[in-house]
Amino acid sequence: MNQINSSLEAMGVQQYLMAFLFLACYCLALSQFMGSRGRVYAALGALVAAIAFAALTDPWENGVLVVAFTLVVMGLFAGTVWALWAVFGWAHTHHVVVEEPAPAQSGDGLLRPLVAALAVLRRPGRLARAGHPQR
Repeated sequence: MNQINSSLEAMGVQQYLMAFLFLACYCLALSQFMGSRGRVYAALGALVAAIAFAALTDPWENGVLVVAFTLVVMGLFAGTVWALWAVFGWAHTHHVVVEEPAPAQSGDGLLRPLVAALAVLRRPGRLARAGHPQR
């Protein structure tokens, strides 16, 4: 553990950048934020950033251990959040279906289909007057 601690203390800007890219890409690869193609690119980005992080760490074995530790901690965090959501959230989330009220039946409601049919019959005459090629 002392070697890993000294490796983390000696981290440079490049390692911080690779660690941030790894975390960001890994989160995007696991989420439903992007489509499947974007998730594949995010997973490849996370893999490249993890390899670059390990390569920049002296010795590289400590970099691999840090990446593995990060994966375990993120998995535990996601599992904890899921468990809390299961305990407190599912019972309170139900879908509300809004039904539109049925329109009141009136006397002119029966005439609407007839008026629509007459409008269709008058349509070719209107198209011909407008110079439309479809008659």
